[in-house]
Amino acid sequence: RYMFIFFNRNFQLLTNAAMLSCLISPPASLQPRKIYNTLVPDVFPALPPDPRQDVPKAVERKMGKLAEYVQRYPARTAKVSRRLTRRMKKELRSQGYGQAKVAVFTYKYLLSKSSEEGSNFTFSYFTKELIDEPDAVIKTLLAHPEPIVKLFGAELLESYIKAQSPVQHQLSAVEPLVVTVCELAGLSGGDQQLKVSSLGVIAEYVGLCHELKMLPTKLEEIMGAVLENLDTSKGAGVAGGPHATSEESSLHGLAHSVLLKFKPFLQDISTVYRVMETLFWHLDKGGRWQKAEAVQNLMAIVQSSCSDQPFPLFAALIRHSSAPGLRPDERVVVTNLALQQAPVYSLSAFSMSLQELPRALTADQHSDTSQLRSTIAAAMRQLARAVGDVAQMCEAISAVLRTHTMPTKHAQACLDCALAAVLAVPDFPEAGRTFPGGHAPAQLLQQLAAMITVWGPADPDLRATACQFLGAILTACGPGLRDEKQALGLMDMVLQMAQNVSLGTPPDMAIMSRVLSTCLGSRQPELLLHGVRLCKVLLVEALKYAPPANAAIAVERVASGTVERPGTGDEEADRLWAVALLWLVNNLLSTLASRANCNHLLPLRFNIPGEACTSLKEEAGNLQSCSPVFEGNASSAEACLRAVQSEWPIDHWYGKVLDALCKGSVLQTHYMHNLQNIIFEPFAAHVMPGLPPTQQLAAQRSIDPTSEAAAGGAVHARDVAITQLSSKLEAMARTRMASIKRERLNLQHVLDMLAEGDVDELAAAAPPPAIGKATANTATVPASADKLVLSEGGILDMVKASEYPSQLPLGMGLLETSELLQRLEAVTG
Repeated sequence: RYMFIFFNRNFQLLTNAAMLSCLISPPASLQPRKIYNTLVPDVFPALPPDPRQDVPKAVERKMGKLAEYVQRYPARTAKVSRRLTRRMKKELRSQGYGQAKVAVFTYKYLLSKSSEEGSNFTFSYFTKELIDEPDAVIKTLLAHPEPIVKLFGAELLESYIKAQSPVQHQLSAVEPLVVTVCELAGLSGGDQQLKVSSLGVIAEYVGLCHELKMLPTKLEEIMGAVLENLDTSKGAGVAGGPHATSEESSLHGLAHSVLLKFKPFLQDISTVYRVMETLFWHLDKGGRWQKAEAVQNLMAIVQSSCSDQPFPLFAALIRHSSAPGLRPDERVVVTNLALQQAPVYSLSAFSMSLQELPRALTADQHSDTSQLRSTIAAAMRQLARAVGDVAQMCEAISAVLRTHTMPTKHAQACLDCALAAVLAVPDFPEAGRTFPGGHAPAQLLQQLAAMITVWGPADPDLRATACQFLGAILTACGPGLRDEKQALGLMDMVLQMAQNVSLGTPPDMAIMSRVLSTCLGSRQPELLLHGVRLCKVLLVEALKYAPPANAAIAVERVASGTVERPGTGDEEADRLWAVALLWLVNNLLSTLASRANCNHLLPLRFNIPGEACTSLKEEAGNLQSCSPVFEGNASSAEACLRAVQSEWPIDHWYGKVLDALCKGSVLQTHYMHNLQNIIFEPFAAHVMPGLPPTQQLAAQRSIDPTSEAAAGGAVHARDVAITQLSSKLEAMARTRMASIKRERLNLQHVLDMLAEGDVDELAAAAPPPAIGKATANTATVPASADKLVLSEGGILDMVKASEYPSQLPLGMGLLETSELLQRLEAVTG
């Protein structure tokens, strides 16, 4: 009992003592004292140090004690930071820059200790005072007017960024401060030590971005600051030039090291373009492109430090060659620098250059661009040699020309660049000098034909360049074009050029000769047949400009009000053009005689006096131009045309051509007795569309702008509809003509297979039908629109009969004749 009472009383005493201990604070000896109130002021010495000298050793030891205290009591870090901030701002207001430096270096010391392994506090403990507050320490220091204070801010920011890690960082918070530092580093003539510290901040920021695998968002500002401090003098390297001071050497070396830090980021092409654009912005200022040595050294540094990919550097330089604001001599420097890059992706480089370099040519309309033109022409030849394949190069040219819809100066410059490239084809490897199989790019031929025939009246210079380009392309066709449609399209282009007397020149005639020679070079019978038909059409075109056979006919034409002949109105010039067409017919006959193995055609060449047209001569099977314009004796030209007109009537001459071919030729071997029928069919060329109808109309409006204004929108809509309908009808007509030819040849083949003795006797007894006459027996069997023989003479008879109904054939009414004529026109054109 007594023992129970004793223990109960002792338990109550212990409980009361415990309750009292919870209400009473521990003694001062057991509490953590506010030692920071003593340690922080002790850091600042009684005698302020020189702000441009190092911090005394005694001060560094006191900084170490403060760091030990913060390691032991990390919860007091915020209070230590606030006391340091208040003291530093107080010293700045009183211009005590020595004590302010002590505060800054105390922050740097604590930040360095925070990044050590096992530290109880991190850099984020100081973020509120250094970064976050509106009047944060680093922002205040960088905005101070004194350079020494700005230097303190840059050094403190460098330590703050250096203390961060990929695990814990505040990259976005320091980006505005990095932009401020870039502005300080880019100032010309500023404090060298401040620039060194600023570049140190940039280096730490770029290094942190690399660790985070993030592209610096302020890439352009950083590159601008680095380039302003990069030494581009001869012999400059990481340590600077030969006469650089220690500060300048460290500055240039640090700038170069920052460029080296960018190398991991430049695996992305878009980043390379951003870096190069900043580089170009730097060189554009103050005419720095003219400092050739500095530019070369700078490009060498950038190439070695920034990227191992030469094509983005080439692409950036080529694009900048057409940038606005550059002078022609600066564009020359940029173009030459682009060509110095390693040759990779040659076809892409060629295509990009063909798009950008014409813009460089047309960017300066009021400056002398002769040197720039020669540089760009040499660049296109070099790039073309790098491609080394004419087919691939022409495909790239066609793709670029497709973007031009009007005959503008830019289109002319683009064609000039393409011509310079094509002229380098003889320097290609042998396998790449010709088109595979003799098939030229169809789209390119269509574009050139459209430029010559559609754009020619609007821009004669562009037309002349297109003719030269076409002549260079024909060289790459090898023995000749093997595609019948391409050859027929080019023949049609020659015919259109022959009909355009107002734009004809001797170089055009030389190109027409080369085109026909190339079209017939493959010796295909179908193409040779078209060449024979074209001879007749060209002769008819030439004799349009011939004087009347006698005065009575001329008086009769004038009295009836009909035009004597087409042309420009200048009879002398028109007759020179007609003589040139006779030269072309003679050259075509020589080509046919060679290709078709028919020397009997040579005596059918016309006798043209040399003085009738002195601008042309015949060499190596082609016509050659002797002057840029037609020259010759007007009276000799007139006499030559009169002689041809009187001595060689067209039908008589064409019959002689048929006789010559039938005596022995490739055509006689291929077509045999069918040659006498098919040779009288009209020349039906395959018209290459070239340009879309809207582009053709646009070119026509550029030739005669007043006609569009007078006609109005309705006429424009009608022209578009007619053009589209004509294209469809042409396609239908070509299809129908091909079907008729196949049916005729199949029928003849069947008749030959089924021919027997009776048939042969009947054929021998029957008189031969006359060429060009209708063979239907209209006296006994009424003719119909479906059964009438479509011979040349019969067609002419029906055309006359449609005008004079009394002369209609037996059994043929006016409606039937009209229907037949419509069908005929739809088929034959």
